Amino acid sequence: MITNKLNYIPLLRGESDNALEQLNSSTFPSRKEEEWKYAPLKKLKKIPFINHSEFNVQNLKSFNLPSTSGITIVLENGKLNPNLSKLSSIKGLEVSFISNTKENNSYSKNLKGNDYFSLLNSSYLTEGITLKVSAGNVIEETINILNISSYDNCLINTRLDVLLSKNSALNIKQYFLGQRSTKNGFINHINNFSIQQNASLDLDKFQDLNENFNISNDRINQDRYSKFISNTFSCSGLFTKNNILNNVEGENCHSELNGVFTPSHNEHIDNHTLINHLVPNCQSFENYKGIVKGNGVGVFNGKVIVHENAQKIEAFQKNNNILLDKDAVIYSKPELEIYADDVKCSHGSTTGQFNLDSIFYLRSRGISLKKAKELMILGFINEVIQKCNDSDFQDFIIDSLLKN
Repeated sequence: MITNKLNYIPLLRGESDNALEQLNSSTFPSRKEEEWKYAPLKKLKKIPFINHSEFNVQNLKSFNLPSTSGITIVLENGKLNPNLSKLSSIKGLEVSFISNTKENNSYSKNLKGNDYFSLLNSSYLTEGITLKVSAGNVIEETINILNISSYDNCLINTRLDVLLSKNSALNIKQYFLGQRSTKNGFINHINNFSIQQNASLDLDKFQDLNENFNISNDRINQDRYSKFISNTFSCSGLFTKNNILNNVEGENCHSELNGVFTPSHNEHIDNHTLINHLVPNCQSFENYKGIVKGNGVGVFNGKVIVHENAQKIEAFQKNNNILLDKDAVIYSKPELEIYADDVKCSHGSTTGQFNLDSIFYLRSRGISLKKAKELMILGFINEVIQKCNDSDFQDFIIDSLLKN
């Protein structure tokens, strides 16, 4: 039996012996590291994680999800659940699973990281999905990918590799869910996105983990004239962490990172983003909204680096937060590093409470205090919600955020 800094029983081996060697020699993150400064790591270390290969979810109705037209892939406890998945053939799209092929893609290898949780993922990968879109194909159907924890203390290591060839486009809706009756499950996930010339990828990510954990490492490489839009909605979770590394490697790229996070009682939701502008003539936009309730903790640390000779960059970043209760906590740190001289860049952050005059105005019109706060929240997050093109998904997000 192999043991490490995380308390788990590795019943299943993954794909990489090299990663396993690195994992055994690596150290568990600590709060001394900037990226993990506020993370409740003790919660993770106390859990005796194990693997479950059984299925517990009979249907998806209990999650109240919006309509999942198109392809639906359901991973439950790290394994493909064929009874809940809907797979169909789409021209120009190739879907494969690492459990079937046992192949490693070269672009995937290049995108992997060497941090502790990435190494854990590669060493004990339970399932990997690969989506390849061939050149010139614009996939109209949405690809829905659900990652569900349905057993207590379940350790889940999953990965999604996406390769968009030239002049192609794809829309993905990705769900990370914890059954309400489930506690201390841990979904450790990696997204690897390779977006080639003039290709476009839209990612809508929804996280509702309840009393479970989720760490998601997203790594994006963009070639010239490509477009990447990421909308992340984090509703709940004992510890939910999103790490996004967006390498803009080709000129005339468009990049957007948007998000809403709503930690509540005893919850911690953390967003760390890094956009690397490596070449000239690109645009990036980042907009995150935090709504913190009870003694919840929210973290936003967004960094944009404009590298030397990356001239004529436009990069705009903002993080606005609302604290609904006196014990609510937010840590916000937007950052800019600029090594070029012909750029347009700005960043900013605000944190406060609802304007009492506005609430009084709404209540004077016969609106209850609860409804008044809901209207204020909707006004606050609306510009991020509107980034989604699917009206049913927008309604679903609004309902989920307001119920938290």
